Amino acid sequence: MKMTRCVGFVLGAALLMVPGTVQAQDPPEPPPQPPVQVDLVSLREVFQYPAFIRRNPFRALLAADSGGPRYEQLTLIGIMYSTDPAASVAIVTTGGVTVLEDGTTSPIVGDAYYLKVGEGIGNVTVTSIQRDRVEVLVAEFDDQIPRIMSIASRRPGGSP
Repeated sequence: MKMTRCVGFVLGAALLMVPGTVQAQDPPEPPPQPPVQVDLVSLREVFQYPAFIRRNPFRALLAADSGGPRYEQLTLIGIMYSTDPAASVAIVTTGGVTVLEDGTTSPIVGDAYYLKVGEGIGNVTVTSIQRDRVEVLVAEFDDQIPRIMSIASRRPGGSP
């Protein structure tokens, strides 16, 4: 009987301790918080490409809208000058002319264009025709760059 009393005492003590230990492991419930209101904001990115800093990446990399050869491909081979600016004509080509040391010329095959003031081909527009040079505007990435085209001559006494 002593043994059953001991076992009963131990079992009773163990039963009293079990609910306390289970409660000690559960964290206390936090006090109720008021609901948080969230404002949803929708933002849209807007892209702008200033022409003076960089070109628009959505435009084609072609010469000009009219098409044709670019400035780098053209060579001035002749000028028909008149005192009336509207009558002067610049002759440009995609080919060229080679001047040999004996003074003879040898043509390089290419297309020839006859341009008056205000006319253009590719990315080039003629602005002025002088006796020894032709002033043009070259369209490069939404910018107009002034350039001068002159006839190269290797003949003695020829214009530079």
